[in-house]
Amino acid sequence: MGYYWALIKHFITANSRHGTHSPFVYRLAEQVVYAKKTSGVAAVAMPRHFPWGYRLLLQQILPFCGVSGLGTLHEGEDSAAIWVDLDDVSAERILHLVERGKILIVHEPHKREAIWDTLTANELVVVSIDLFHFGMLMHRDGQRKDHFILRYPYWKKNGSKRLANT
Repeated sequence: MGYYWALIKHFITANSRHGTHSPFVYRLAEQVVYAKKTSGVAAVAMPRHFPWGYRLLLQQILPFCGVSGLGTLHEGEDSAAIWVDLDDVSAERILHLVERGKILIVHEPHKREAIWDTLTANELVVVSIDLFHFGMLMHRDGQRKDHFILRYPYWKKNGSKRLANT
């Protein structure tokens, strides 16, 4: 039940693009996350068993971040972005990957909220973006440390399922 309360709290406290004060995150929200029309989906290499529900949105977010491939800890760890599940990896390993310049896409961070909070508070993580169903952790030189809570664009999640069935 706590997970669903966290979802309601996230929905209420999440910012729109106008609630962000980072030029990078504002552009990400404006041009990708909350964009009503997609300007095309880039060819982003994804792991074989990647959840379809997040594919479309990540195929737009990752190229915006300059990333052409998403790997996992078991498949494609040399990719610039890595999909992780907090049940499968330690916080120390995640921080080590962030320190190496990787963008970490964290699956369902609110299912392991204590670990997620520890990661977002760590000084190595300069930018953390919480979309509830997944989060992003990254180190960006020249940017002030901040944590952003953005509302998940459910219309894009549903659109990706339709694409999966075609």
